[in-house]
Amino acid sequence: MLRAYRVAAGVALGAAAFLSLPSSALAGPGVPRTWSAWQSDGTAWLAVTADAAPPDGSVIGWRFSVAPDGARGESPGGDLPSFQAVCGRDAAGSGHKRVVVAVDFGDGEADAYPGERAPGQIAPKCVTGAENATAAQLLASTARVRVNAQGAVLAVADYPSREKGGTELTAAAASAAPSGSGLPITLVAAGAGALALLAGGAVAATRRRSRTHA
Repeated sequence: MLRAYRVAAGVALGAAAFLSLPSSALAGPGVPRTWSAWQSDGTAWLAVTADAAPPDGSVIGWRFSVAPDGARGESPGGDLPSFQAVCGRDAAGSGHKRVVVAVDFGDGEADAYPGERAPGQIAPKCVTGAENATAAQLLASTARVRVNAQGAVLAVADYPSREKGGTELTAAAASAAPSGSGLPITLVAAGAGALALLAGGAVAATRRRSRTHA
């Protein structure tokens, strides 16, 4: 009887240990992988969607990892980036925001598809984009990003390479003028044209007065 209890206890402990393993440790060649978006609250990563629009001062992260049974996947590894350390020296113009973007390509062995090698890690970057720029658009300001019809990120910097489809996403900064760019070029051109017309009119008026007095 005691032996039966010991066996049952061993099985229970083994099952608990198995379930406590990260999903990447259980990944097989056929287990799906995914890119997932996260936002820092200063102490931990919180899950967000690709179409979320983080406010100015945010720190967002993207991680490629295994996602068995439709699970979300794992949060970015390493230390949480500091907004002040990465973006503290950069200023955002009117209608723009500054957001730190961190990209984690995942564990090169556990998360990568068999036969693929993850790119080198990208250091967190300070991205300036329009106030309504989404997490995916901000990501596209750091690397080439392809998304599917639902807006989910398929590949970052062409990783994983097996994801051939999708549409390339426009970077956040392309949706509005860069920080400190001043007036739009169309207004500048129009102003220059108006000044040229005024200058031409003044010259013509001066010549007419000169001929009249002569």
